Amino acid sequence: MTKPLCLSFILCLMSINFFGQSSNDPTAGITYVTLETNKKELAKEISQFKSKEYIINTIIGPAGNEEFQFETESLAADDSGGLISVAFNCDKVDKRGLLLSFFGDHRNQNGVSGTAYGFRYIPLKDAQDLLIRLMGVKSNNKKYMSKESDVNNVYVQFEDIKFVLYKDGGEKVRVLWNGFEVIWEKTAYQRTKRRLDKWFE
Repeated sequence: MTKPLCLSFILCLMSINFFGQSSNDPTAGITYVTLETNKKELAKEISQFKSKEYIINTIIGPAGNEEFQFETESLAADDSGGLISVAFNCDKVDKRGLLLSFFGDHRNQNGVSGTAYGFRYIPLKDAQDLLIRLMGVKSNNKKYMSKESDVNNVYVQFEDIKFVLYKDGGEKVRVLWNGFEVIWEKTAYQRTKRRLDKWFE
């Protein structure tokens, strides 16, 4: 068995969803992972394969006897693999946009922590507006954040996603969503915006 297939098979066997959450639980879409492996390899598995599983189950829905064509493209990941961006399009259901794949330490509502991954879908127009907005926030508060690195912060929110912008050896965006807290590196963020716009030209 090849390494990617082996990793995929083991991930399917070893991934578990704690506590049997109901669909009303905000962490119901979070999958906890007990597998110990290279983070970047696992992040690649999540972005390339688990993201498609999420798309067909959550965004497209049951296929029945129909055929659904859809496209995905991994846009960027930060150095730790904690936040992965994926572009998605399905003309048949008229849905397209940005899928943020969160991967890393997760704390649930009961305070229990573990390694997990989860997905947050943002429709295209909302995603493009959000990325432009974050660029504007950075620009408008550049002097303020530069005065004291890792001291002066700017907080903004999009629906259930919170962003804390600051400087610490460079521009940082800390993203908080559904029990995850990850850093969106400047390079990964800029690549996401650039590639998302180009992909949907």
